[in-house]
Amino acid sequence: MHTALSIIGILAALALIMTSTFVVPAFAIKRFFNCMTDVANKYGKLNVDDVNLCYDKEYHSGPYATHNHSTSGAGSSSNTSSGK
Repeated sequence: MHTALSIIGILAALALIMTSTFVVPAFAIKRFFNCMTDVANKYGKLNVDDVNLCYDKEYHSGPYATHNHSTSGAGSSSNTSSGK
């Protein structure tokens, strides 16, 4: 009887750990999309740097974690004359 309870306890712990590894990234992707939506709504546009900033903010990686939005406000003009 003691062995059966130990096995059930171990299986329950493994199930909890496995479930948390799937649930946490699901919430992170939701926050990632919410971040991009907030930036797009606030500034009226979304560029690659903003996407990278949101990704790094939610997944805690990369050099964009310390950067700010590329424009100073909704009325500012963008740098479209880069020749690309």
